[in-house]
This record gives sequence, C-alpha cells and structure tokens, in this order.
Amino acid sequence: DYVATSGPVIEREGFHERELARRTDRFGNMAQVFSTYDGRTDKGDYHERGINSLQLLFDGKRWWVVSLMWVGETPDTPLPAAYLPKR
Repeated sequence: DYVATSGPVIEREGFHERELARRTDRFGNMAQVFSTYDGRTDKGDYHERGINSLQLLFDGKRWWVVSLMWVGETPDTPLPAAYLPKR
C-alpha cells in the first residue's frame, strides 16, 4: 500500500531522509533500533520528522531486518527529547 500511494510522488518529486539520532538495544543476536528521521522532498514542499523502529536479527555473518515500522511526528505527538540529538 505504501509503495502504491507514495511511490508516484517520490518518483516525481524525490525524497531524502536523514537520521537525526539513534537508540539501539541489543540482546544476543537480536536488536531493536529507534532511528529518529527528518525527511523532505527535493523541492522542499514537503517535510516530516518521526521515528523508524527496526527489529534486527544477526545470523552470525550479517544483520537482517526482520520488521520495520515508523510513526510521523504530529502536533499531538511531538518527538520526545530522549529521541533527539544530544546538545
């Protein structure tokens, strides 16, 4: 669904996302990563921030992404200070 709804806009206008901060928790061969992002179109007419959540598994040779989800920042749910760059 995401590709179907967002793909044409991203192809037409471009989109870049950069990581602002990262928090990683690891136990054995699994890891949970919260990655705070800042995303915008190349033209600058769209801007968003939010947090990506990735669940990872290490098979002894490399890390695999098991799942990924994200939530965008809204006026009612601003990014918590703990997930922003340290000053």
